[in-house]
Amino acid sequence: MNDQSKNIFVHLKRDALAGTVTGVMAVPLTVGICLMSDYPIMTGLYTVIFAGIISFVTYLFKPGNFTGMPGVAAGLAPALALGVSSFGMENMPFVIALTALFQALVWKFKWEKFILRVVPHYLVEGLLAGVGLKIALKFVPFLYDIEHETDTWLNWEREMVIALSIVSFVLFVLLYKYYKKRMPALSYFVIMATSFLLSFVLPLPKIEIDSIPFQLQAPLPHLNGMNETESLWMLLKMVGFALMLGTIDIIEQVMSHVAIEKMDPRKRKADANNGLLPIWIANIGATFFGGMTNLDGLAKSTTNTVAGAVTKLSNLFTALVLLLVVIFPSILSHLPEYALGIIMVYSGWKMIANIANVRSEGRYALIMAAVCGLLVFELGIFEGLLLLLAVHGGIQFVFMRRLGKSTADIWLEFQETFKSEQHIGLEIADMIQEPQLPVLNKWVKAVNMHDLDALMNLYADDVMMIPAFSSKIRKNRSEVQDLFHDLFEKDDVTVSPVNVVTQRVNGLKVDSGVYELIWNSGGFEKRNKLRFSFVIKDEKITSHHSSIEPDESLSIEHPEAYKATYTI
Repeated sequence: MNDQSKNIFVHLKRDALAGTVTGVMAVPLTVGICLMSDYPIMTGLYTVIFAGIISFVTYLFKPGNFTGMPGVAAGLAPALALGVSSFGMENMPFVIALTALFQALVWKFKWEKFILRVVPHYLVEGLLAGVGLKIALKFVPFLYDIEHETDTWLNWEREMVIALSIVSFVLFVLLYKYYKKRMPALSYFVIMATSFLLSFVLPLPKIEIDSIPFQLQAPLPHLNGMNETESLWMLLKMVGFALMLGTIDIIEQVMSHVAIEKMDPRKRKADANNGLLPIWIANIGATFFGGMTNLDGLAKSTTNTVAGAVTKLSNLFTALVLLLVVIFPSILSHLPEYALGIIMVYSGWKMIANIANVRSEGRYALIMAAVCGLLVFELGIFEGLLLLLAVHGGIQFVFMRRLGKSTADIWLEFQETFKSEQHIGLEIADMIQEPQLPVLNKWVKAVNMHDLDALMNLYADDVMMIPAFSSKIRKNRSEVQDLFHDLFEKDDVTVSPVNVVTQRVNGLKVDSGVYELIWNSGGFEKRNKLRFSFVIKDEKITSHHSSIEPDESLSIEHPEAYKATYTI
């Protein structure tokens, strides 16, 4: 056992409470993802229970992250639905077994860093945005569906459901915005509790639960009725699909892993490769009872962390909550469709909105992410991602040729990328260490990723900073770090350059211009355009000044318009 897991029961109370809260929130999410995946709800619940147990066991020996909670993933739901329609439910255990074997190889040889180099993460953001759009549109009808259809579409019953959906949706969003950092499961509790009570007094369509017994069976392919050629072609298609499914699963897991590590209140260093271990083991095990793929979902993991979890012992309590639902499925039979629709439409929207994270990486990345999302929505995950990868490769080839590089040089650089032992993944450290990237680009990336360590690496020890939103001048890196620590406590902080001018003076580089700082406060978006200047020496910021861009009505011709202010 590792040192951190020897005293696993020291934080029993905290882990028990956090795991229980996460379990209650995981129920409607799992139900919604099962419906989106065309999988039986009970199968999804079995999968999450099993994955939670495996995650705890592997944590005792090879901890990845410390507070993540695995389960079925919304990002893979359309892919699973495509697999069901293409190969049949009877062949999905075999497909997922292939997926798990591929993931096991990736874990064994630490190939995840190479996969992440082939698939730029902004394309993954675009892929997830396309999936989010599919999910949102899939569940929109739940917001106006009624129990008793009539010849008139808009009758009193539908009006009641629509009004209830609108009010509940607004309530859900406000609660999530206000309390996501303190009680992220509160919005789920409120919507589930109110809808559960209303289901007894109002005619509301409810979720239908099929009873699926827990049965063990070997994950073998079913190719009955096919000749040899057809069987071989079907097997090849399943292998290709499994590679695609496994790749997306790995990328999503690594993305989630990085985010979970940053949320850890104890700032413990996590191991991305160890984080893959419980994923592929749980996927292998799930194939024996027809289960689904799993990964550490951000929604559940965030809830678990904020609710106070310290170790993966919390996963057992989450699994216990879901086990109670499996034992007493009548609980779900009183969950109205509109409540599930609200949760899943909002989940889909969050996946779409995350594409905004790509803005800091430039116009090319944003355009490619948006196009990837549209192609995934129109063509499917597999076709959309492959097409965009081909286009991306072609664009990069043309760009490098225009820089004067030969085809042989380009191929050599591509090979060198895979020879490098430096871990990259989705961690920002690689971008910070890349000497060819401008410091300003690294600064924007670090702020948008809320990576305080990477951000501080950009500042000189004796940096002088006149900051925005503070009258205190910061005279060293430690004081600058305190300011950004407070800034990152705000919700959804992002920054994007508006106008940038670069100069070189006596060996120093000076970047100046305007950037827009955005965050959420009390559920409302705040935007401020700030003028800034960076003085950069030896790739370190030695002086940083920023101030609010003045209103157009202020001018030297009308000094009386100025109010007494301090520099911020």
